[in-house]
Amino acid sequence: MSGVRLEAVEEESVERFVQEAMLGLADLEPEDLTHGNLTVPLGLSVWMRRGRIRVETARDAMLELRAAVLSASGLDERTEPVPLLLADPVAATISLAVYMDGLLQRAARMQATSREDIAQRALALVSD
Repeated sequence: MSGVRLEAVEEESVERFVQEAMLGLADLEPEDLTHGNLTVPLGLSVWMRRGRIRVETARDAMLELRAAVLSASGLDERTEPVPLLLADPVAATISLAVYMDGLLQRAARMQATSREDIAQRALALVSD
């Protein structure tokens, strides 16, 4: 995405980022993912700024969230697609957020529940 910049001043609260990102991603609508829509990059930027974390830390935290969603949903990690992590940390983080949207959808379908419920279950595993 050209012209989009994700940044935060310094490391402070990965937990805050994780909470806001997981619930924010669970709340995405299909139109939020349309070409040219800035909901995902702007959401990431806001969540990172509130948690005062860098883009690399956000990417690593979302990978941990992926593992928690897989565990909370019962999806088979061996058959679940592995997210593509690009060399550019900003593009990788945005790509991972889009992947997480799909993962939440698959997980909710698997458990016959809502994306928000899966997000809450994953957060409970991360905070344990």
